[in-house]
Amino acid sequence: MVECSIMSILLAWASNHIFDLLSAGGLIASLGFTTASFREDTRSRRLSNLLRLTEQHRDIWDESQSNPKLARIRDPLADLYTKPVTPEETQFVMLLMFHLHCWYRAIKDGEVNALEGLEMDVRNFFRRPVSRHVWDERKAFFDKVFRQFVDEILDE
Repeated sequence: MVECSIMSILLAWASNHIFDLLSAGGLIASLGFTTASFREDTRSRRLSNLLRLTEQHRDIWDESQSNPKLARIRDPLADLYTKPVTPEETQFVMLLMFHLHCWYRAIKDGEVNALEGLEMDVRNFFRRPVSRHVWDERKAFFDKVFRQFVDEILDE
């Protein structure tokens, strides 16, 4: 008998609040759909950013391979005393540094996932004489956090 009265009370309450229940259910469902859509959009944006950065990276290094004036940038034994850094080399290294800064900001902002070999790549690039010279001369163009990131890697 008690079960019957509880059941009748629940049915009466549900019939009085059916609109509220449906509204709440619809709201919860729409929030779930929005969350799923947002996650998919984030995943898609990250992939798009990664593709763009990779294309830019390839284009920059293609220029270095096809331009003989930039060959010393890759030379770990380049002698800057007998042949100082040229304007072309400075411009190219600055382009690479801005590109690296874009990667760094994209990683810090969660737009792309961190690259496992990024620190090793930075270390190898900036330990070459031409790149290191340009970095030491021009690092003031970059924000403090990025300068600290590169300098800490170089100090290791």
